[in-house]
Amino acid sequence: MRQRSLRLRLLITFGLGALLLSGLFAVLTYEGVQRVLVNDLQQTDLKESYTNAALVRSTLYTSPPELARLLNSIERATSSSVLVKTDGEWLSRSQGAKTIDVHHRMTKTVSQGNAAAQILVVGGRVIYVVGIPIPAVETQFFEVFSVASLEHTLRLLMLVLGAGALVTTLIGIAGGLWVTRRTVRPLEKVALAAAAIAEGNLTTRLQVTRADREVQQLTDSFNEMVSQLVDRLERDARFASDVSHELRSPLTTLATTASVLQAHRDELSGSAQESLDLLTADLAIFQSLVEDLLEMARSDAGAVPLSIETIAAVELVRQSVRSAARRHGLAEPPVEVAAATTDPLISVDRRRFERVITNLIDNAHHYAGDATAVRLDYEAGQFAINVDDAGPGVPLDERDAIFERFFRGRAAHDRSTARGTGLGLALVRDHVRAFGGSIRVLESPDGGARFQILLPLVEEGSP
Repeated sequence: MRQRSLRLRLLITFGLGALLLSGLFAVLTYEGVQRVLVNDLQQTDLKESYTNAALVRSTLYTSPPELARLLNSIERATSSSVLVKTDGEWLSRSQGAKTIDVHHRMTKTVSQGNAAAQILVVGGRVIYVVGIPIPAVETQFFEVFSVASLEHTLRLLMLVLGAGALVTTLIGIAGGLWVTRRTVRPLEKVALAAAAIAEGNLTTRLQVTRADREVQQLTDSFNEMVSQLVDRLERDARFASDVSHELRSPLTTLATTASVLQAHRDELSGSAQESLDLLTADLAIFQSLVEDLLEMARSDAGAVPLSIETIAAVELVRQSVRSAARRHGLAEPPVEVAAATTDPLISVDRRRFERVITNLIDNAHHYAGDATAVRLDYEAGQFAINVDDAGPGVPLDERDAIFERFFRGRAAHDRSTARGTGLGLALVRDHVRAFGGSIRVLESPDGGARFQILLPLVEEGSP
């Protein structure tokens, strides 16, 4: 499953946090302002209704015929609609309001001598109705106020708050982007430095300027860790080199002595000859181990620099296969070149490349009954060298570990005659990586294992 980016997660967190906070603030602000505005409007309209009810009562006392003119003047002055009901009948009716605007429960409440006020939605309109009893003249006064202006104000407020929430969210995202860049950048530098160190560039160090205390502490700790790692590797490499070098002299003496004994083999008894054979075989393994350790130690310490040459690949492979077979007295596997393969150029160290081919053929000899073929082809735009054998193959769970130092898989333990050092394939991987290539284990069409080397091609005329 693809892992999500830390930068993206932090950015989303900041954006959602800003959106939630700004949205919550907008909702609370809207609710608060709405309550204040509605309450103020209701108080104003209620006072106005009591004033107008008093005028209606005075008019009904003194001059009832003037009631219609009074109601008209009230509507012009207040932009409201007025309804008057006496003895269960609507005595006067405004043109701007209807009796259905007044709920029957409200009229009942007012007729019982209690004032009432209510917000209603009638015909899609929001209205505020105030009912005031006038018991002195057995009349109920109703005034209907439109709240359209308040609704307009609240809509504008909602738009403003929504725009403010959007702007706040964008500011939060921008702030999150700045913070994530400042936070994640040191981690990216650490990741790049660690990748470079993993590829073998042990001189890599973190460089920071004007760093925060935590970042500076991380940088110092990382650099100190790398320095200690390099010191440890150098000590191990020196130790392996020194031990291997010191072992070469007594090994040479032992090998010379063994060769002298082999010259007088016929003079030895049968048991002595068997012991001599075992000694010779173990000496060969020991010599191979010492040589591999010495070369690996020199490679780790950088004591033997690469001598890179641009060489015709096909002919180099043929020479390397021929040299490996002659050196170890092995059957020379055929070199098969794919029809579409010309003679491309590759950049390698000739000596190390020959060692790579030698180790692969020797590995096939020990664990798979010799290599069946060395097949050359192109793979993913690179030059592919496939060393195939007809052995039991390499299990999937060992195909990566087989290139680790001193790793010996099932084949090494199952076959008593196959006694390797566990360093040959590790050297192969190190050398191939030094050429800028890669190596992997696949299944061979012959039924065994295929060790495939991929090397980058060199264009004609390139330095």
